Amino acid sequence: MNQVVRLVVRDYDIHERSGFPDSMSIPGRDAAKQIVSDFLEWNRLVELVQMLARVGRSGLAGRQYRIAELQALVQAIEELGYQFEWSSCTFFEDSSRTKTRNWGVLEEGSTYMVTLLRIDIVGNSTLVRTYPDDVIQQTYGDLRRMFRTIMEARNGRVWNWEGDGATAAFYGGDTQLTAALCGVELIHQLFFYNALHCRLNTDLQVRAAIHHGPVEYHHHFEQVKGPTMTTLFDIESRYCSPQAVCLSEMVYTGLNNELARWLYPVESHQSMPLYEYSLRLGA
Repeated sequence: MNQVVRLVVRDYDIHERSGFPDSMSIPGRDAAKQIVSDFLEWNRLVELVQMLARVGRSGLAGRQYRIAELQALVQAIEELGYQFEWSSCTFFEDSSRTKTRNWGVLEEGSTYMVTLLRIDIVGNSTLVRTYPDDVIQQTYGDLRRMFRTIMEARNGRVWNWEGDGATAAFYGGDTQLTAALCGVELIHQLFFYNALHCRLNTDLQVRAAIHHGPVEYHHHFEQVKGPTMTTLFDIESRYCSPQAVCLSEMVYTGLNNELARWLYPVESHQSMPLYEYSLRLGA
């Protein structure tokens, strides 16, 4: 049990926490009681149950383990307002009750594997100079609502919206595919928006980039930094075409064949394979 706990808290010592001498074996009931008490105090019980589920599914150090009463543990957490995704062994807040930027589970300063989707409005400076402020505000407001609706429909979270762009995040299982589908849907919806509702005399266009990797979570977006964020911004600013979605190889490898066959390689000046989706009418 101590091995599993250390997958969540690396330096956890059950003997130190319980007061038992190192030379003495701790009864299972006493160990479990101490561990649960500690993780309740640290507000990390959800992480512990997630790890137990993953060990029960995939084993640990080459051995398979049966986690007793795992279903009951999951149900107890769900009664606190969470939903459990068995495919990824991940808890999320119940979105029908509430939606927060961290899905109710990401901890400040902790690192998680997430997929990020960033968009940037093409020619923002020109649009702002050309059109009245009320037209820009209404048009950009439409885009914000469209973006948020598409992201949240697939359990994504909008982490930031700045004047001419936004960043959304996806956490859990199959996030590469989920983010890619959101990017594709955004390009499709923008096509119909431009044809039917756009107030501008030209199309409202965006560049979209998607990347997957480790991110240190912070409640304030300006503190979310690191190589994954740097690569995301680099892909969007240097390699994305207007009205297209550009994916890193880390995202592309997580797609199914049905979607991957619609993407095309993009030339880049680094050893970083990229793939792009754009709406090809008549193709």
